[in-house]
Amino acid sequence: MTFIKICGITRLGDARAAVTAGANAVGFIFARSLRRVSAAEASAITDHLHPAVNRIGVFVNATQERILEVADKVGLDGVQLQGSETPEFMDGLRRARRSLLIFKAIRPLSAGDVAGAAAYPVDAVFLDPRDPDNPFEPAPPIPVSWLRDVSAARFVVAGGLSPDNVGDLVSTLRPWGVDVSGGVESGPGKKDGVKIRAFVRAVREAEAASR
Repeated sequence: MTFIKICGITRLGDARAAVTAGANAVGFIFARSLRRVSAAEASAITDHLHPAVNRIGVFVNATQERILEVADKVGLDGVQLQGSETPEFMDGLRRARRSLLIFKAIRPLSAGDVAGAAAYPVDAVFLDPRDPDNPFEPAPPIPVSWLRDVSAARFVVAGGLSPDNVGDLVSTLRPWGVDVSGGVESGPGKKDGVKIRAFVRAVREAEAASR
């Protein structure tokens, strides 16, 4: 099954909606963002979630000490590194906390970027084609050929996804996972339960049609 993460959670009701819809993980942003939450706010949400749901914290160029501090306070199952973190940093984080899932996000500009990221010492690589200087501008889809020679790697496609386009993406690219935030919102940080259910349904229907 395709791994589905609903990111940018700021409210308990939204986290529960994601879990009820069948998402595998919920994400909390601990970096500058309209959806940023504090460790205390995230902890108040995770305390009420089923342990089977992965709790992922999103960080941008945070120190290892800061990441582990928040992970312990919130009860994170994994971290998503969105900055310029090096493979050495990821490896050090892995050694410091072997039980923690580690994801790394990159903006791929070529097949070489994807192939290089496949070698990172992480559990999955998030491919987000959006321009960080213009995050709300539509980004072109990642070419299928970029994933063809690295099919064994765990890639999560993110950026610009919605219930309307995720089904086609899953059918075409067949990624290990997908990640969505704004595409299932009624406003920044305010998730829409109907959109979340539609997103998860589109993924599962695309999976079934591809079998």
